[in-house]
Amino acid sequence: MTGPTRPDHDQAVDELRPRAEQPRPDGVRPGLAPVVAVGAGIAATVVAAWSTGAMEPLVFVEDAGPLVRWSVPVVRVVHDVAAAVTLAALVFAASLVPAPARSGPQFSAMAPTPAVRLATGAAFVWAVTALVGVVLTFADAAGLPLTDPALPPQLGELAWEIDATRIGLISAACAFVVASGAAVARGRVSAAWLAALAGFGILVLGLASHTGASDDHETSVNAMGLHLVGATVWVGGLVVLVLLHRVVTDVPRVARRYSSLALFGFLTVAASGVLAATTRLGSWGDLATPYGRLLVVKALVLAALGVAGWRHRRSTLVALEAGVRPRAFVRLALGEVVLMGAAFGVGAALSRSAPPVPEDVPDPTPALAVTGFPAPPDPATTAWWTAWRADWLWLAVAVVAIGAYAVGVVAARVASARALVESHLVGRHEAPRAGTQRRASTTVAAWPWWRTACWVLGCLALAWTTSGPVGIYGRVAFSWHAALIVALAFVVAPLLVAGSPLMLAERALVPRTDGTLGPRELVVGVGRSGVVRGLTRPVVATALLLVGAFGLHATGLLDLALTTHPGHLVMVCASLVLGSLLAAAVLKPTDGSAGAAGPDDGAGPDAGPGPRVPRGVLVCLGVVVVAAFATAAWLALTTSVLAADVYGGLRLPWLRDLAAEQVRGGAVVLFVVVPVCVVLAVVVIVRGLRGRDPARP
Repeated sequence: MTGPTRPDHDQAVDELRPRAEQPRPDGVRPGLAPVVAVGAGIAATVVAAWSTGAMEPLVFVEDAGPLVRWSVPVVRVVHDVAAAVTLAALVFAASLVPAPARSGPQFSAMAPTPAVRLATGAAFVWAVTALVGVVLTFADAAGLPLTDPALPPQLGELAWEIDATRIGLISAACAFVVASGAAVARGRVSAAWLAALAGFGILVLGLASHTGASDDHETSVNAMGLHLVGATVWVGGLVVLVLLHRVVTDVPRVARRYSSLALFGFLTVAASGVLAATTRLGSWGDLATPYGRLLVVKALVLAALGVAGWRHRRSTLVALEAGVRPRAFVRLALGEVVLMGAAFGVGAALSRSAPPVPEDVPDPTPALAVTGFPAPPDPATTAWWTAWRADWLWLAVAVVAIGAYAVGVVAARVASARALVESHLVGRHEAPRAGTQRRASTTVAAWPWWRTACWVLGCLALAWTTSGPVGIYGRVAFSWHAALIVALAFVVAPLLVAGSPLMLAERALVPRTDGTLGPRELVVGVGRSGVVRGLTRPVVATALLLVGAFGLHATGLLDLALTTHPGHLVMVCASLVLGSLLAAAVLKPTDGSAGAAGPDDGAGPDAGPGPRVPRGVLVCLGVVVVAAFATAAWLALTTSVLAADVYGGLRLPWLRDLAAEQVRGGAVVLFVVVPVCVVLAVVVIVRGLRGRDPARP
């Protein structure tokens, strides 16, 4: 296939460049949107902080001076707006802005130049303000004015030791990488990866939102992380849309796509905000405190933004699609930007205010001080059956996953029915086919009920494992920790893989034809990528699982997983991912159909078409079983105790013999891993003998 001709090339490039000569709507200056957001945020910060006394010097703490105290929230507003614009501009470049209608396939894969340039500039502002924020935060915490000569050496020595400054440095590093990458990025795929990195850089900021030893620490951190991501996508998206509405093609389509994204952001911000507020307020009466009043203001702003979004959907978007000039849309959007900037400012003032519920427990128990949660009761009693501590992050993941899967099943059936109707219309002009073919063509493809059942069971198992007794006792006892790991990797992950979400996405999601990366392109593109195909080879997946388990328990990572929220979160995610890779390697089609079997499925070089049993997969399952027996034997014979300082420091009255607890952990590994591997082996053998068609769901 040849590339576009030179005139088409020039025309495509011209359409991707800003059209400064196009007249603006009367009285509207969309280029001021970032300035408006920052100005409104700073004004709201000053008013909120002054009215609540949040900027007053703290008692019994060294004061760095008014310049530092007031600069911290002001710089944070600029930082937040820049981060929001960065992430949103990259999302626009990857998924929202279509290619010019006459640009050709070569330009359809290119990221829109204005959006990428905007992301580059915003990312540099984000990075610089993040570094400035690190300096100001450290000076504020240390009580050192900016002119104090002791500030630079102490900052260089202690910046990585303090949570707030360490997180700020990580976020700044992500921003610098995003800025550098966006400066040279040309494709939509590159923009998508940079958007993911920017999202990570924003998500980690939630780790600095709550400190201290309290039993709601993880809930607050999770809620604030989701709150930040939802707010940045929503707010930054509106700013980017206002800035670029004159230079992008098909503004109504872009605005409609952003509207769907904004609805997601609004719901995420509302839900996470309510959850975070419950961890900071002890009763309804706390709303009358200065902290509570700021929360009420934020809630009112959120409600006003919800009304504005509803008006967009009901009137201005309809007017845009009807070809009306975007004056009303831009005016309403700029009003929203003012409110969003004010919300950012109130949030910055909130970060300087003390919540009614103290973040530190005066005299925490050893279990609360080490793990962040109170000690559970003795599991030897029946109390463990009813143990429940909601992990809202994974509960939300389970609920959203079930809902999305249900919508996908309905969408797949609708798509099948639509294809059936289209085939009938085409068939009227063709010769009659064979009877069996006619019967096949009159049936709507139904998604297998057992796949839906596997997915729902997997999500329910995920929720119960993370919020039920396994997740609770897994923080304080090794045998329960082992149960948590193997349940995620060998029960939850295989059930989710058996639900075949990737195949459902291919059938349910509508492919885009304008060059943008929609949900289908992103999900299927990652799932069918060469990297994922390589990772789901049986040998590779088995090796990764065993190396991951060894690396967690043979190094100091186990201590981090038991005592820190990021460590525990990484452990849970790694268990799910590694278990899913192994399950995908085992359960992928391996019959004799063309393209069904992988190059290393172990069926042998002479295996031809027809039913066959993948011996390589069975060997890998056998290796996992042998590793489980070896692990149990080592735990029973070793004299060393894993994470002895952590488990011993809990001082639980019912957990005295740590060595015996490790032996029980090995028994748990055998009890779960061996039966699951046997079941998977039976499934592989039966499917191989039947020669299952990989095209079937």
